This record gives sequence, C-alpha cells and structure tokens, in this order.
Amino acid sequence: MKRTQKVTFKVHMSGTVFILISIVLGILALNSGNNFHYLAAALVLGYTTAAGESAKRNIRGVSIALSFPDEIYARTPFSLTVEARNSKKRSAVTFLDVNVCGKSVFFPMIQPGKSERASLTVSLASRGLGLVDEVKISSIYPFNLFTCGLSLPCRERFVVYPQPIRDPSIAYINAEELDRSKVAIVKNQKQESIANSDITGVRPYVEGDSMRIIHWKSSARTGALKSRLFENQGGGKIIDLDRLIITELERGLSAACHEIRNTIGSGEAIGLSSRGVIHAPSLARSDKLSMLKALALYE
Repeated sequence: MKRTQKVTFKVHMSGTVFILISIVLGILALNSGNNFHYLAAALVLGYTTAAGESAKRNIRGVSIALSFPDEIYARTPFSLTVEARNSKKRSAVTFLDVNVCGKSVFFPMIQPGKSERASLTVSLASRGLGLVDEVKISSIYPFNLFTCGLSLPCRERFVVYPQPIRDPSIAYINAEELDRSKVAIVKNQKQESIANSDITGVRPYVEGDSMRIIHWKSSARTGALKSRLFENQGGGKIIDLDRLIITELERGLSAACHEIRNTIGSGEAIGLSSRGVIHAPSLARSDKLSMLKALALYE
C-alpha cells in the first residue's frame, strides 16, 4: 500500500486550550508591547507547530497489510490479522491506531525497519464479494494535542459466505428426480479424478461404482461389497437449493451453508444442485469452498 499525501488533524481539548492561550498572549503582546508576552506567545505557537510536525513525521513510512481467513461468514465474527510495518530506518512509530472495517487496533510502538502484528475481530453484515479499499491510520503522538490521521489505499478482496443457520426442513434431491445423463456426467467426472485422490475410508458399494474402487479385502471380510472412499468422492446426499430457497432466499442459502459446513466437518460427503448445475458429493475442502462460494454469489 502506498500512503496518500493528505494528512488530517483533529484538535483535542488540550490543543484547543493551547491555541486559545497563544491568541490571548498575542493580543496581550500587541496591547502591552511587553517583550515577555511576545516571547511567551512565540513559545506556545512554536510548541504547537513542533507537535504538528512531529505527528506528521511519526506516521510517515507506515504500510499496512491485511490477512483474511479462508472462511468468512456473514454476521459471524472472525479474526483479521493486521500487520503494520515501519519502513523508516532511524525513528520508531509511536501510538499508532489502525482502523479497518470500522474497528480499530492499537500499536504502542513499532521499531525502525520492523513490523508488528495484531488481531482484530470483525463481523460483516451480508454475503457476497467483500472489498476493503481504504485503511485509516492515526496517532496522538507526541503531546495528545490532536490526532494526526492518514488514509492508505487498499485493494483487498474476499468472499463472504452466507450466515450458517440450521434448518430441520433442509431439502435433498432424490436419485429418481435427477436426469440420468446428468447423473452419469457427475459420476464419470468424479470417478475420473479419484485416481489422484487420497483414500479417506470405506463405504458400502453403490450401483454404478467402478470396479477399480472396490475394496476387496473389506468386501471379503464383511461378505458385502465395499468401495473405497476418496477425498473428492463421497457418494453422499445432494442439497436441492432450488427447492430450499422458494419461500425465502437468504434463509435457504444460510440453511444450505450450515448443512454443507457441518456435514463435511463430520466426515460425510455432500453435494449441491442449483439451476441445473450439480456439485458432486465430496469431502474435499476445495469442493466445500466452491459450493460455499456459489451460495455467497447467488443472485
């Protein structure tokens, strides 16, 4: 991030008092012609000017980096990592306050050429694509007469998934309701990729499974056909999103989000069907994030 050139000042009560004192001393000096009054007015004005210049120098050379987690859910607090770096070689940055998404984090001191990290708890109101285009930094250094602030441009993009809400009436697709050609395509695509996947367990044989994934030892031991369960192949259930969102869009998306997250977290494969597009049941994290993204960007 490159800093912008515009520095703002917010005067505190103590700063207002100093300004009023300098005005009073200036008026006294003009009326009385007393050199002591001139000297006192000059000292107060010099003190205030030095404080402002020191404040500007303090926040120069500061850069901010943000680190968002992989999974962000609407109306759910998450931890955002803020890294503040001082690129100056000789002077430290003191009393730095960083404001991101309406929340602030405080850095007491950052040594020259060093960086400091802090966590910030943030909650976003709605799902969809998120963007942080500005980070504000400020400091009360050196004398707390005023707050010196600076806006840093930022282009951090991220995806906010729907708020997970449990719904007992979650809707699933029955195998009979699916178009057979689409089922074949999903199954073929799934089985073409399992050769490069890790084995996560064993499940009962499902009609249509390839002979290559039969687990013969478990089948012989139990007397029933067993198939190997791969990371991206689960043979699980498929959420019918089209039916789920009929009554209320946001609640349906939240219910699907909760079901996907909890089902995969419990070790069971799950898929998603929406507008004729079928995400095959899977346990893979990449497939989980792909389905959650589809919910986040649903319009």
